[in-house]
Amino acid sequence: MFEKLAEKIRGKSTNTEEISFKPYKEEVRTVDPKSTEAPVSAAIEEPQGANLEMKITYPKSFDEVGVIADYLIAGCTVVLNIDTMPDKQSVLRMLDFLNGVTYTMDGGIKKISKNSYLITPKNVDVQD
Repeated sequence: MFEKLAEKIRGKSTNTEEISFKPYKEEVRTVDPKSTEAPVSAAIEEPQGANLEMKITYPKSFDEVGVIADYLIAGCTVVLNIDTMPDKQSVLRMLDFLNGVTYTMDGGIKKISKNSYLITPKNVDVQD
């Protein structure tokens, strides 16, 4: 089923057959609060952005900003050390880009030393 959809999206489909999907029916169960019986199945979801991983980065050029942004999007805390950056213009450009990524995710960015920044996702709070 998905192969036909992928072909149609790519424009490679020579078949004019219409793709249809079956409707999804969500099962709703009511539970008697007085019942001592445990539910048959329960799904436990981690809160969004619950990744507690920390990445320490030493970028050598602006080209590495995409990888750092991906770490932030995945919910990782990033320590950005700019000692290895060649020029101030690249550093400013990288910080502007990462500041935009952080802002859209309600995260935070904090200078922790002369050449290091701590960039955090929404669920991480940093205090002095």
